[in-house]
Amino acid sequence: MAIDEFPPVFVINLEHSADRRAAMITRLDPLHINYTFFKAVNGHELDIDTLPAYAKTRRRLLFGRDLSKGEIGCLLSHKAIYQHMVDKNIDKAIVLEDDVSIEPDFPQVIREIIKSPVKWDVIRFLAYEKVQKIGRDIFALPSKPHVLARIPTTSGGAYCYMINQKAARELLRHMQKNALPVDALHSYVWKTGLETFILRPSPVSSDPDNDSTIGRGRFDKGTQLSGWQKTVYPFTRAWLKFSELIGKRLSYWASWPRDVLMKRGND
Repeated sequence: MAIDEFPPVFVINLEHSADRRAAMITRLDPLHINYTFFKAVNGHELDIDTLPAYAKTRRRLLFGRDLSKGEIGCLLSHKAIYQHMVDKNIDKAIVLEDDVSIEPDFPQVIREIIKSPVKWDVIRFLAYEKVQKIGRDIFALPSKPHVLARIPTTSGGAYCYMINQKAARELLRHMQKNALPVDALHSYVWKTGLETFILRPSPVSSDPDNDSTIGRGRFDKGTQLSGWQKTVYPFTRAWLKFSELIGKRLSYWASWPRDVLMKRGND
């Protein structure tokens, strides 16, 4: 695949984060791939109480607290890329956040995924140890030991993934009034119906030396509720956990027949 046939790479970056841009240039230039910095939405400049794209009440009833401004900015940044793909009729693209480390074999892995017979909509690059050990292998790439796999969990992480236009359109449909951070939406395959896989091992990981611009608040599990919302929250939260459990289990096992056929066809 020639360089101009390589999927466009969009690197999400806040306009004032020049140091992160410089670091990513240092990491990406040696790979000789086509990348562009995509201006991130600064969530800290938003009024989330009046934001049309944010389902504030639903978020609070299901999770007990608001999305942080950083999470909303991240969500809207990824959404803008999906809209750009649709507007420009981009068949597939790679999305990177600006706090990642990338192995030298990344371009080769991408080319092999594209040439593979696997029918995918989203390929997630998740380097978490737990995620790397679960699920079922679907297709081994020529550059061993890389394997495309399907996982049964709702893992976070949107720092690197490859997406086709079908997925961009579908995710946009779910992001018109959203209560989920973008990485959670990627995991809700029982709602999106998208063929979503991970690659293991992942040649991309979140750089531990860089603090995320989203902020640490996304890990806070405390509640921010009062009044009637606090009263009904135990029931709405229980319903969410139950529906997630059923959804991810059913979608995982419903995909088993086609995964078996795919694996047999390539053994």
